[in-house]
This record gives sequence, C-alpha cells and structure tokens, in this order.
Amino acid sequence: MSEAAVSPASPLADGTPSPPNPFAGLRDVVSVKEKLTQEYHDAVVEKVFRPSWFLVGNVNDLPKNGSYYVLDVPTFNISVLFQRGRDGEVRAFHNVCRHRGKKVIPTACGFAEGTSSAHTCWLHGWSYTGDGSLRSVPDEKQFRSLDKSRLGLVPIHVEVRYGLIYANFSDNPEPLDHWLGELAEGFDGYYTEMEKTSCFSIDVRANWNIAMDAFSEGYHTVFLHRRTQPKLAGKSNPMRHKPVIDMYDRHIRSSNPSNPDYVSPPVEGALFDLGRKQTPAVETDFSMLPPAVNRTRYHPWFFDIVWQFPNVAILNGSHWYSTVTVWPIDRNHTRVVFDVYARKARHAGDRLAQAYSRALQYTVAREDLAAMEDVQRGLESGAISDLYLSLQEFALQHRYGLIDDMIGDK
Repeated sequence: MSEAAVSPASPLADGTPSPPNPFAGLRDVVSVKEKLTQEYHDAVVEKVFRPSWFLVGNVNDLPKNGSYYVLDVPTFNISVLFQRGRDGEVRAFHNVCRHRGKKVIPTACGFAEGTSSAHTCWLHGWSYTGDGSLRSVPDEKQFRSLDKSRLGLVPIHVEVRYGLIYANFSDNPEPLDHWLGELAEGFDGYYTEMEKTSCFSIDVRANWNIAMDAFSEGYHTVFLHRRTQPKLAGKSNPMRHKPVIDMYDRHIRSSNPSNPDYVSPPVEGALFDLGRKQTPAVETDFSMLPPAVNRTRYHPWFFDIVWQFPNVAILNGSHWYSTVTVWPIDRNHTRVVFDVYARKARHAGDRLAQAYSRALQYTVAREDLAAMEDVQRGLESGAISDLYLSLQEFALQHRYGLIDDMIGDK
C-alpha cells in the first residue's frame, strides 16, 4: 500500500469521502471467528511475527559498558540477553547456557537488568563474557569434546536506529532500514534524549489482536477514559479525529489532536509548572522536535502515534514517549508491556511531573486491559462474527488486511 497523507481537510477528518480515497483498499468489516483459532494463531506467529523486526529497548536502557537487560519473549518461548560490551557495542544473545540449557540470568516477571562484564550460570558455573564468549568451565578437563571457542552464547540479530534497539528472531532477516521503510529517518536526537521512567507488564486473557486493537485507535478514549481523562477532546474536534495520517506498506504514523481549551486540574497544573510538561498536558513549543515527530507542525497537537507492524504502538510527545508492546502467548493470552520514557530530568520538578504522569498512565492502562478481557469473552460467546470498523479505526483495518495477505487468508 502506498503512502497516504491525510490533512484536516481530508475525507477522514470531516467524515465526507471525496476522491481519491486513500482508504478505499481497506476493509471496514473484519471477520473475527477464525482469528481466535489455533490455526490462525500458528500461522501469524510463523509468517508474520517470525520475520519481523521488533522494538525492544532504548540505548539509554544500557547506559554504560557492561550494562545489560534480559527480556523474555513468550511469542517464541525465548529469553534474550541484551548487553553493551566493553567496546560499547550493543549485542543480543539467547539467555541459554550451552551446557544444559538453563537461563544464565534468571528473570522475574519476564525481565532482569544489571551491570556486569561477565555472566555465570549457577547450575554448573559455566561463565560467559560480555561479548557472549564462553570464558570458563569448571572441571574443564573432564569434558572430552569441549571446544570453548564454539560454545559461546547463541547470538540474535540486533541493530540500533536513532537510539532505539531492534531485534529479529529469524535466521535471515531483511535489512532493518528496509523493514522500517519511511520511518527509518527523521528521529535523530529524539529518542537518545529520553530515559526510562517506568515499565510494567501484564498477561491478559485476550487474543493479541484484541490487545493490539485497544491501542490502534482513539475512538474509545472519549468513552472508556471519560473519568480518568475527561478533557482530552475539545469542542472543535469532539471525537478526536486524526488530523494527519501517513500510511505505509507496513507501518502507520498519525498525529493526535489536543484540546486547545484543555485546563489542567490544580495538582497537575502545579506539578507541570515545576517541570517539563508530560502527558496529558499540552506543549505548544515544537522547537525541540525532530522532523519525523509532528512532521506537519500541526496545532493543536498532543502527540504522534507510530504503529510499527505487527505489535508495537509508539506514542511520541514533546518531552516524553511511551511504547505499548503486545506479545502473543497463545491464542487466548497476551503479554502487554508498557514502557514510559521522558527527557532526562534536570531537577526534582521534572521528577515530580514524571511521577504524576506515570501514575495517570498506569490508571488509564488498567481501563484498557479490563476492556480487552471483556471483548475476548464477548467474541468467544459466538454472539457476533464480524467487526464493523470506522474510518477512525484505519489502523485496525490496515493490520488485519496486511496479516491476511501475509498468511494467505482472504
């Protein structure tokens, strides 16, 4: 699908289609019954997820040589060690000891982090350097066929673009820049200014598509988040229609409008006066943004959303960004990971503003998670077999259609 850029005067914004319609190829009715089956799940994992590149972190998550973190990826039933070596390079390995297959670094809730130039598996003491080489084997002379030079940690494809870390779990991935396409440029100096302020994950009883749907449109926000974020929509755009949309072969980028009449609650306003404005406060100074964030310099602007196919939504704000990553566990369960970043704090005021925003985002996310499980139960009941999607749900239409094309399901 070729790029489609949509402006406030476009068919999507005012609800009146006019040729040429960049959304004509999207299907607004999606059959969901087969998407809950084991066959569909297996096909998606192998034909969609297996060849994809995945956003897995920020270089600031590895702040110095020897820093590492471990991420369990339930979709492939693997544990991955990301490490910054003594040479400053970021590498990735299967977190699997070459002796018996135990995790070298134990994980809790699917994650671990720390700093070390070497890692020891405490089942039998096999030890590995930061570049993955097998450093030492206790009682080494008792092994008749041991060649330490060939028994380092098994590497995984990893690359860094504009400060973000990407991994691919296939044998022969396509080049990352090709996979990113039009999103491979324009973010310089943005993500590298950010540091992680929070992370939480949860395993939900919902199909991964249902989970991804929840973060693929803003249609629900006026209703589901009416109590936690009641003033997101303004009178001029009460349904929060997207003012700008860039639709590419795989990925989508869109701008979210702000409420120009938004007034912060007293506590929120006081905290954001002390530090940089975090979500949901609105920033009107765009001078710090790179070309690829709010690329049209639309106003009133809240944040951009970049949907990196197949499983990540990146919310890019003026002084913050957050990611929602959706990992299928099985056809009925999904791990959803929320990572929140902000420009590096200058003082206590910035920390307080970040803390307030972090708590609010956590509360809002809980509403999304509860709704996912409700949707799962509703679809499992068999009461409905199709989803009817509006133009504002273009990202769902695009993703479902692309997946059907990839797995040969028309």
